Amino acid sequence: MTTLNFRSNSTLVELAKLTKENKVFNQPYTNKTTKEKGFYLVKDEGIYLMNAFNTRSGNNNHVIYARGYNPNTLDRDLVWEKAHYVSADDFAEFIPLSSKAIDFLIDGGDIKVKLTDKDITVTCTKK
Repeated sequence: MTTLNFRSNSTLVELAKLTKENKVFNQPYTNKTTKEKGFYLVKDEGIYLMNAFNTRSGNNNHVIYARGYNPNTLDRDLVWEKAHYVSADDFAEFIPLSSKAIDFLIDGGDIKVKLTDKDITVTCTKK
């Protein structure tokens, strides 16, 4: 089991606001979409949350690294090893979020994602 912690910052607040405004969200590895709001949880060189909606032309994706999993600010080899422990394979998962959870994040809340072999549990905490 691994628990990933995402602390509130301006990028997470902006991602939550844009998620609340958007109406169509992509499902990873398919051409399918959903009206259910949420983020992607991505594991590659690090582990991060990002937008599951299409950005407008010229806009960047919103990326928030889990605490301890940012290869841009920490030792890349250590981050790779920690991320590899979570999963040997790269992945993207759609994380659905309720309106209440999105509002918590807009108000500066944190998000925790607990991963087990069978489940993904998301908890948003309001400060």
